[in-house]
Amino acid sequence: MQKSTLTIILIMFSFFSKGQTDLETRFSEANSDMSLRNMYQRIVWNMQPTNEYLFDQTKGEVKYIVEENGYEVIVKPKILGTFNLDDKTFLWSDKNPSINDKLNDKVNSFRETLPKKYQKNKFKSDTDFIKNLLSLFSFQIDANGFDNKRQDNAIIYYSLLDIRIFKEEKEIKVIEPKNHIQILESQNNVSRIKEFHKEKLVVNKLHNENKIDSDEAFKKVKDVHLKYWLNEDSYFFPSLSWPCDFDEKSILEWSEFKTKDNRLFVIYTTGLGWTTESYAYEIDSDANGDKVIINEY
Repeated sequence: MQKSTLTIILIMFSFFSKGQTDLETRFSEANSDMSLRNMYQRIVWNMQPTNEYLFDQTKGEVKYIVEENGYEVIVKPKILGTFNLDDKTFLWSDKNPSINDKLNDKVNSFRETLPKKYQKNKFKSDTDFIKNLLSLFSFQIDANGFDNKRQDNAIIYYSLLDIRIFKEEKEIKVIEPKNHIQILESQNNVSRIKEFHKEKLVVNKLHNENKIDSDEAFKKVKDVHLKYWLNEDSYFFPSLSWPCDFDEKSILEWSEFKTKDNRLFVIYTTGLGWTTESYAYEIDSDANGDKVIINEY
């Protein structure tokens, strides 16, 4: 191979590698921010995959029924696209004639910010990559969060803009699309939760290695729990598990934040190899010592 040809190939490889690296950096920034925004929705109205929902394109809304809270939640969505589970392809919403134009008007400008291979009307992909795309899209349009739902052989991916919460047919809260939390510089409660997890991990590991029986393990893990939980409701008593997501090696990111009404939280994101999940503890800001946790999400 001639030197000039090799040089061109190396330059092209460097260009595409840089493009992919830049995209991964953008994904990372978006995921950090959007995990907090989605957690805020979980805290405020118990947003979770098990909620009953109705997607109404004609009205341009998604209605969630949150039975546990007695809420009806109306969301204005923006649809990013759909993933076909049969042929593993993603189709952009503005290239899908079955999707209402008012729900995909922000998609074209977003797509133009991506590498060329993702600007095609349809491309082969997987659900992890599309979730990253959805997170980045939601971040760029300053959405409240994002969600996805399966419909027949496809998964529809969409961002959450304006959110209205109703109880007994009365509107009780409106959540405008923006970031509603403040990241704190202090990491004192993060350090406390890390110790809490470390002590629970020891018990789970001993039980998994058959060094202690179930009765002793449950007693020990309950003792650890009560050392850190101010709320002693038995509903929150821990179970035993392995692999254990309390293992520091499986945790990708920690943050401490507060909401506009001064509620205090520690959030952590786990990666066990097949998926990532975020969890949060609510901290009593007036409590002293280690016994500070009052809720979890």
